[in-house]
Amino acid sequence: MSESVMTRLPRAATPEEVGVSSRAVEAFLHDCDRLGLNLHTIMITRGGKVAVECAWAPFDLSIPHTMFSFSKQVTSIAIGFCVDEGLLSLDDPVSKFFPYASGSQKHDTRNNAITVYDLITQRSGKNISIFTTNNEKNEWLNNWLAAPFKGKTGESWNYLSENIYMLSRIVTKVSGQGLTEFLTPRLFEPLGIETPYWEHDHNGFNAGGWGAFLKTEDMAKIGVCFLQGGVYDGRQVIPADWIRQSTTRHLQKVPPTFTDPLSYGFQLFIQPEFRGTYSFNGLYTQFDIMYPEYDAVLTCTAGELREADFLHNVHKHFPGIFTKATEADAEGFALLQAYEQKIAERKPPMARRRPETETKINGRTIRTTARKNASILGSGNNFYLYARAGKINDFCFKFTEDSLQVEFSEKNSPPAVIKVGLDGEYQYSELQLAELKVPVASYGTWVSENVFKLVVVPRNMAQYREFYFRFLPMDVVHISSRAFPTIKDTFEFYLQFNGMKPSKLLSGVCATAAAVLGLGVDPNFYGVIK
Repeated sequence: MSESVMTRLPRAATPEEVGVSSRAVEAFLHDCDRLGLNLHTIMITRGGKVAVECAWAPFDLSIPHTMFSFSKQVTSIAIGFCVDEGLLSLDDPVSKFFPYASGSQKHDTRNNAITVYDLITQRSGKNISIFTTNNEKNEWLNNWLAAPFKGKTGESWNYLSENIYMLSRIVTKVSGQGLTEFLTPRLFEPLGIETPYWEHDHNGFNAGGWGAFLKTEDMAKIGVCFLQGGVYDGRQVIPADWIRQSTTRHLQKVPPTFTDPLSYGFQLFIQPEFRGTYSFNGLYTQFDIMYPEYDAVLTCTAGELREADFLHNVHKHFPGIFTKATEADAEGFALLQAYEQKIAERKPPMARRRPETETKINGRTIRTTARKNASILGSGNNFYLYARAGKINDFCFKFTEDSLQVEFSEKNSPPAVIKVGLDGEYQYSELQLAELKVPVASYGTWVSENVFKLVVVPRNMAQYREFYFRFLPMDVVHISSRAFPTIKDTFEFYLQFNGMKPSKLLSGVCATAAAVLGLGVDPNFYGVIK
């Protein structure tokens, strides 16, 4: 896409210019940090103008970020274009596009009753999970067709990413184009969005229900377009009738998610008690929250599974953050700017150096008993891929007087090199892990004479990872690692999303489950220095 097409949203000179209180925004950001929320970026738009934009170091507004289920809304828009162009109807059965499902002995004949409408409203009745399928080996279409049923089609709401993968396949079937190819002239180019990387299966079909990478401003543009009835920059981009259908309550009440009553549209959640807001949601707090009454959008990227805490903080400050007055507040704006600068310049701790140990290991290779899922990436990203990284091996530490470079290898990936900050600053690198380009920030320090802590933060993903290298006698190295948010956090999120309230018992159950699963997902392993 040419630079001229890459239009930016207009910027307000101050938040107050568009009726956003600088002081209220500063209080909101402060509360986010007080709660320890792992936020990456925030953008607030009102009247189609950007009022606030900020990023917590080492993250950057210019880097496309993984969207998880926010991707579902983009796929839903593709279905809207297909309906508008007469390529399909919401009443079409899935078997119309994949007729070999009909009468197949391998697949349940109940598949034939599932329609596009059932998929987009998450009422296929299917029961399928990333934990029960193998995206790395199996054909994803067959995974869905062969999946058992949890409830009756058209009645049971069950939130499945795989349903939206089927929508991606249907878009390709009726248009002859992949999802991103289909959306580029219809959505991305009109909104000035560079065609995003979107994860795909073995055959190149985009995942649909997850896997898109968008910049914060890209997310905001989609939200602004929705608020404007599908119009952007004076042009009808998304069909107006599709906006109306998408934001209509197709399910008056979905099963309890966190503690808020929610309705469901086409791949978006509707919160009637909060002045009719609706939102596009992605795991780890990737959000567009729309406030139609105020013509405003709150956009967020993060690595936070305490989504309920984030949303409660949002509801504490919004919509009170919006004002009718547009008078300047120089003092309030200065306070906000100072806070934005503070979070943008967060620094890691200064490193402790251990010259004797560094000299002993410098330039030597650590060969490990490679574990399948041991990776720089967190499982939240890696498990969804068909081409996964993992089996991390062959670490090599190269120290200089004021720097460190760590080399390693992973499966399906070229040799990797990470620059590691030792002086109270992040160092930045770019990795190629399987098919993903991953910009990372990293720092390290000795926590004792023989234990080195390495922190790697993928700047386009939700999880970061900490490694501890314990250098033992006889050139043996014990390596442990954990990704944050952790597996325990993931279990707690899943159970709370499905209506369970936080409790000591719930936390204990999740801790036990995480300890067992963690042996495979965040394994400890040994290496030998060669």
